[in-house]
Amino acid sequence: MDLNEDKRIVRTRKILRGVFLELIMEKGLDYVTVKELTERAGLNRGTFYLHYKDIDDFYEQYSVDILEGYRKVIKKLGLSRNTQGPFIEPPYGYIKPFEYVIEHGEFFKCFMGPNGDPSFSVKLRELIREQLHHSFQSRRGQMIEVSVKQQYVFSYISSAYVGTLEFWISQGMNISSKNISILFTEISQLGSSNLDF
Repeated sequence: MDLNEDKRIVRTRKILRGVFLELIMEKGLDYVTVKELTERAGLNRGTFYLHYKDIDDFYEQYSVDILEGYRKVIKKLGLSRNTQGPFIEPPYGYIKPFEYVIEHGEFFKCFMGPNGDPSFSVKLRELIREQLHHSFQSRRGQMIEVSVKQQYVFSYISSAYVGTLEFWISQGMNISSKNISILFTEISQLGSSNLDF
């Protein structure tokens, strides 16, 4: 495959993804068809079928790409033992996941919104839970068995994180990535009773 062909594939994928998100915002995920997607994108169906089996395969590849990108930016996400407040300057590794959501805002609005795919949030929660588990074990320098209590803590934090993301997205991402990172970390470390309302 030559460089020009690579560029065409990337361009085609970008066009299809943009139109796909528009259609989901209009109709919901379950009502998007290959015919409608390709017509609006100005492409023929043959081009689509060169790369994807059907609309589900297209969505699956798209969501896998988004989740893989998210996995890369949450590498520094972990459990902090520092509970001293105030938490004013979060490490950049804590801000990056929120910046990634902003960068791919249309996707996250679609798939974590009312017309989206509930299974996407489940996958995101599991990805975060796995990263917390990995971070916990890495800090100890060995692969140790995680207690039942620790598993519940990871599940709680990942659910709270995804819930915070969903609410932040539903509010139009009205708080900066830095400030939402600070808020989430304060709640996680200090609990809601210690926040100044």
